[in-house]
Amino acid sequence: MESVSIPVPHKVPFRQGATWVQHAFFLVREQPLTWLLFAAMYGMIQLTVAALPVVGQFLSMVLVPVFAGGFVLAAAKAMRGEQLRPLDLFLMLKPHWQRLVMLGIAYFGLLVLLLMMMAVLLLLLFGDTLQTGQAFERSPVLMLLMTLLMGGSLFVASLSYWFAPAEIVLRDGEPLPAMRYSARAGMANWGAMLYCGLILAVLFGLALLPFGLGLLLWLPVMFVTVFMAWHDVCGDGMPRHR
Repeated sequence: MESVSIPVPHKVPFRQGATWVQHAFFLVREQPLTWLLFAAMYGMIQLTVAALPVVGQFLSMVLVPVFAGGFVLAAAKAMRGEQLRPLDLFLMLKPHWQRLVMLGIAYFGLLVLLLMMMAVLLLLLFGDTLQTGQAFERSPVLMLLMTLLMGGSLFVASLSYWFAPAEIVLRDGEPLPAMRYSARAGMANWGAMLYCGLILAVLFGLALLPFGLGLLLWLPVMFVTVFMAWHDVCGDGMPRHR
């Protein structure tokens, strides 16, 4: 049933990773003040939530896909040529926020499971934390391999999340099927997604330079890049810039 109702993801060239970022920047540039306001509201809410004792970090992570869905809906509205309003980031989320919260919880659980598996692997290989530290000191190659394994595992896990918020808000998907579809689309286009991620990482570093103020631009570009990637891989192809 899933293959009938949901289009098969497209396989796109490696270079599309840069195209997604470029088109996202073009879309943000058309209504820059509203996008900057969205980023400022997102940042303030996340900082406030993260400062809560005990549960702050967990709630902050759960809220990420909720806001990602809001940015995706705003990007879809902007691409239709409509004017964005300051409260669109929240108002358009009403039918979707519960499923987006569940997505955040599911992804958090996936990351916890992954970290537990890595911890068990280290214990099986080295016995205890002291021996692990000594083994890393004696073998930089081993440290590099473990770092690459962890990084690769986190990248694969991120593929199950990347397209999921857009699937939920644009196709009324459910969290777990959306994650499975995202993983399928991501694995088919891992090269383009890795390239896109590296570009966003470089831009993130540059955004931090002027006292972090560049994050007000980087955040909407990053979220809109997710929408562009979804539209290209899971939708009707790369939208043409007006």
